[in-house]
Amino acid sequence: MPNELIFSPGVDLITEKVAVVMQDRPVIGMSAWLGDALASAKMAGRDLQLVTPKTSALTYPVRASIFKGAYSKWVVTDDDGEYFDGLNGVRLKWNGEMFLARAAAATKGEPTSDLHPDYVVKDEMFGQLQFTVRVRHRAVESLVLGKMTERLFTAATGSGPAGWSTSEPVTQPWSPQALTEYCRDRAPQPTWLVLSGQPGKEFPPSVGTLEVRRTMSGVDETVTLAVTQPGMDFPDANKVGEWIDEIADNYELISAMVMGAYGEADGSYRPRFVGMACPIGVGAGNEAVRASSVAEMVKVPGISRAMAIGPAHAPAIWYPIGNGRQPRDWEAYAALMKKLIPAEALAGKQGSYGV
Repeated sequence: MPNELIFSPGVDLITEKVAVVMQDRPVIGMSAWLGDALASAKMAGRDLQLVTPKTSALTYPVRASIFKGAYSKWVVTDDDGEYFDGLNGVRLKWNGEMFLARAAAATKGEPTSDLHPDYVVKDEMFGQLQFTVRVRHRAVESLVLGKMTERLFTAATGSGPAGWSTSEPVTQPWSPQALTEYCRDRAPQPTWLVLSGQPGKEFPPSVGTLEVRRTMSGVDETVTLAVTQPGMDFPDANKVGEWIDEIADNYELISAMVMGAYGEADGSYRPRFVGMACPIGVGAGNEAVRASSVAEMVKVPGISRAMAIGPAHAPAIWYPIGNGRQPRDWEAYAALMKKLIPAEALAGKQGSYGV
């Protein structure tokens, strides 16, 4: 259980709306203190604002986990004494309760909420292939978690994970059995873990997270994974679809989302403009198909090669959308969501196709 917010060692300031954490390290990972601050703030009904110098980088677990609340921000301090948002470059100010975007200039000469110049500095970028995959298991004594995770890591990186841990840096060698025992001991509370890819030049830098949650329907295993690419391009959507098909063949696929994004060569993220993450493909589980039919569900405007995947008696669908580099592909994604979300509502389930 996390500490009460006032006792969380990583929190520097608490207001009615946010908890502020100040970090000054070259690379900021999801440490035990930062994880406790995030959980404590959530329990207290507050969002978290992370303040760092402009020289700091964030790991994928931090970037993917912290900035989900309405007031959550990556607040970057600059040498000129200004603040800007590390995710979108907008200049920020402190209003006594939280950091927020500057309003339009009230008087002549006052800075406005334009982009901070340090955010638009051009750096060399590397592709980041990003996955979010959820499967559901039957809640049985023989269940071993992490096997789906191994399949995804192996397909995308050439090897299974190297380790797992409750925080960064990762400390435990990879073991589905040990991981399962840890999650079972915490049940029915959900478990969130950090995963690390294999080290060495023969493997691309990779890092992910694993969430295990008991539901009325079983045990959900949700994996996120970010894999650094050797350049700016991403695998073909049909190739990625083969990886998702293999998962759907062996597990009850609930959803899958695959995107192309950009970051540093080591897989971290600096407060720089790196373009928009764009969709590569979406996997819809059998829950959506059961409410209609495969023939009907593959008909989506802007998506011409959707196909059934997984077992014939309980098919899922892979929707190849784009190459991970075209912002206009979000239009096809939006059309797909209009089709999937009502289908899931008819099935009496809640979907998970968000980004």
